Amino acid sequence: MTGTLDASAWRAFAGDVAALAPLVFGPDVPDDERHRADGVRYLLRFLAAGVLTCVEFMDPDDPEFVRFIDPRLSWGLDNPDCNYRLCAVDPSGTYRITGDPGDSAVWELQANTGHFADGRATEWRCRASWGREAFTTSGNTAELVVGPFDADVTHLFLREYFGDWDAPPARLAVERVDVVLPPPLANEAELAGRLDLLRTWLDDGARCWWEWGRTLAESDPGPVEPFVAPDTATGLTGQAYGMAGYRCDPGEAVIVELRPPACRYWGVQLATWFWETAAVGTRQVSLNHVQAAVDPDGVVRLVVAHEDPGVANWLDAAGHSTGTLAVRYLDADDLPAVPQTRVPLERLAEFLPSGTKRVDPIERDRSLRRRRASLQRRLSR
Repeated sequence: MTGTLDASAWRAFAGDVAALAPLVFGPDVPDDERHRADGVRYLLRFLAAGVLTCVEFMDPDDPEFVRFIDPRLSWGLDNPDCNYRLCAVDPSGTYRITGDPGDSAVWELQANTGHFADGRATEWRCRASWGREAFTTSGNTAELVVGPFDADVTHLFLREYFGDWDAPPARLAVERVDVVLPPPLANEAELAGRLDLLRTWLDDGARCWWEWGRTLAESDPGPVEPFVAPDTATGLTGQAYGMAGYRCDPGEAVIVELRPPACRYWGVQLATWFWETAAVGTRQVSLNHVQAAVDPDGVVRLVVAHEDPGVANWLDAAGHSTGTLAVRYLDADDLPAVPQTRVPLERLAEFLPSGTKRVDPIERDRSLRRRRASLQRRLSR
């Protein structure tokens, strides 16, 4: 931490931005138009998300929930079914959250350590968590008071999972109640510290997610094997994660077979080399337990392809021949593996049951328009 702000500090920050170029233009990365376009957008998005989470919303005396991951700021294998929000806290402080917690399928608030700028996930811990039932209600307003926290807690992290994207999201305000307003103005040392955090975000953070996404995109495709993260991890409590690389060239299809366990939620998504969900609002790159069609034998068969194969459960490759296939189960009684089978697109019908739900171009257009509108409403409230 420098403690001061001067021209050299700004030049050092600009140098960190410039140093990210090899992630997109390096000698050992794909040299094609799709990769360059995705890469430049990824770096711009990651910089924008960093300004929010490292600088603008890092004042524990003036807390405010910020949506720092969404379809326009996609990074870190974010879940298309989730609204993510975060605010900084002082571990010695007490915070009151008021408003409407909404009606998402899953709602969890965590008090966490560390910061996403630090690419070492082993440094992140969840110290406490609350569900929507923790709110008390008076009239039309719900209230939740949290804190003080363990000494290493740095922020509150809110997740809302939606099976139905038209369910109302939370509308919440947060305030620190153990101090007198107005909060003190940020001073030079504090801003210098936040700039240093942003530099760490651009260095460790950007490379962390890039390396994980690249490793999976370059791996041999195989079945997805979900696992439950440790209780102290910062993932959603009770959630099983599964990730594998996939490969689907033009003229091919990848059939993904999921036998849904008894669970509160499941979702499947495609992610790019940069571990972002591509064009989630305009293309069907993900499906969940509410959105997907189930075949008569109880199996959910999803079809990854570049062209619309005319099946309801199409996962649009969105111009990406490689990437991550990710599966999530929540509070599942079993963790079935999810196999994937690569076939010629022209022979796809041979590998699907006769009862597979199909859609024509008009139905596809309508469903994509509904998807786009539902996502916009979910994120704008």
